[in-house]
Amino acid sequence: MEKFEGEELMPALKVSGLTYSYGPAPLIRDVSFELRSGDFMCVLGPNGSGKSTLLKLLTGFLKPQGGHARLGGQDTAGLPPRRLAALAAYVPSETVTPYDFTVKETVLLGRTARAGFWRGYDAADEAAALKAMEETGMTGFADRAVNSLSTGERQLAFIAQALAQEAKVLLLDEPTSHLDLRYKAAVMNLLAGLAGRGLAVAAVLHEPALARLGCNKALLLERGGGYYCGAAADALVRENLARLYGLPASSPLLP
Repeated sequence: MEKFEGEELMPALKVSGLTYSYGPAPLIRDVSFELRSGDFMCVLGPNGSGKSTLLKLLTGFLKPQGGHARLGGQDTAGLPPRRLAALAAYVPSETVTPYDFTVKETVLLGRTARAGFWRGYDAADEAAALKAMEETGMTGFADRAVNSLSTGERQLAFIAQALAQEAKVLLLDEPTSHLDLRYKAAVMNLLAGLAGRGLAVAAVLHEPALARLGCNKALLLERGGGYYCGAAADALVRENLARLYGLPASSPLLP
């Protein structure tokens, strides 16, 4: 895993004044926060508040219209894809593949993000893939076709693929969507454990109750560009969530 110069002082991810719009109204407006080694941050907000757009800005899929995001002190806007892949791994909301790859082959694809498709896998790649499968409990599925797995198992396989990149920042878009309660808990416990061993983790979630399973920070995105970022214990109070989702504070839907 790559080391940053001055790593003990430098945030793994620093976002300053990040702004983006698809039209005249801002979607992401002047957002700033830091993510350090060991942080597990949930990103919450109603539909249309820019949660997925934020992750695309952080991973270089979109270029900021204002402000910047820095991974290990390096501005993401100017980094080539391979360099970005060495610094941050991204798990999208839709983890499907049109190819009949095995789980091991799928996980090994995480290595090509850093080194390219035309270099063969070496012992270090194999070791990284094996470690990632062990961390996610997918070793016993190594030879199974990834498309034959349950939704929860497939999500764990793609998290393993991201871990095989050996990046210090892990970004996930709705990693618990479409999962049953068992796998929701398994994914959240896994992510909390990864943060516990030093990764900086940020995950977009739709269920505020899940954010209480290990998150120490919370980023609340409002429609129109407003936001709040702080300690999860302070952010995830019923009054804040009621205002965020436009619900009465007495709603049984709020944790």
